[in-house]
Amino acid sequence: MFNRIFGRKEKDEDTNPPLPERPSPEPFPAGVTCGAGCTRKEGYRCSYRDATGRRCIYWCPDHSVFTSGRTWCQRHANSVKWLQAQSGSIFEIQNTAAIDDRSPNLVGLLVDELDGEISGYLRSCFGKWSGIQIVTDANIRASQVPKGRVERTADGPIVLSEGAQQAWDRGWGVFSQAGYLARIVLRVTATEPPVVHVYVNGSAVLSRVPDWIANRGRGTDPAADHANFSNAVLQAVKGAVVVRNPDPGTA
Repeated sequence: MFNRIFGRKEKDEDTNPPLPERPSPEPFPAGVTCGAGCTRKEGYRCSYRDATGRRCIYWCPDHSVFTSGRTWCQRHANSVKWLQAQSGSIFEIQNTAAIDDRSPNLVGLLVDELDGEISGYLRSCFGKWSGIQIVTDANIRASQVPKGRVERTADGPIVLSEGAQQAWDRGWGVFSQAGYLARIVLRVTATEPPVVHVYVNGSAVLSRVPDWIANRGRGTDPAADHANFSNAVLQAVKGAVVVRNPDPGTA
């Protein structure tokens, strides 16, 4: 059951027929060059199509990826990887992101980057418990973040709801046969700039634009920006998930 919740496949689901070989590149339509800006004029059209029916553009062999029997641009290849883990086929998924929405790719990559530190910290918190499993989500999930604004009134400030923003989730879970002990979720909004919301057991502990995105054009060090953001997420998680001693009856 937990394998299905977190997107992990059972062994008998891992047996798939061989995928077809990548087809030969073809010339692009007149006046079209590779979307990566390399000026090449032959290759493939990305197979990604969003919920409105818009389809991604053309990419040369060096800037495209062949997976799941189709060709994708590099950004959408990652999105397909995390979406496909959920439903088995990108074409079965109802909630596909807009063509220019980088939030699915961003939340997938962020969890990959933080996985070692977050999983390690969770092991330090729950390692003495028996029958514990710590799992990193294999897939991303469509989600929403409520929108609102604060309006000052004679009775004090009130928050007015203004709908919700599209977002995408991926994270970690700690569970036993008794149920969840901890759940950490990164939720990235489909906005520009994207905002990363960190939730621990349903409570928001951090909302922040990734530093390398917030500092774009300012000449900062991208590696340092990544490190600062990762540290902010880790410290927020550590402040909300503390080391827990097992119940004497379950240890």
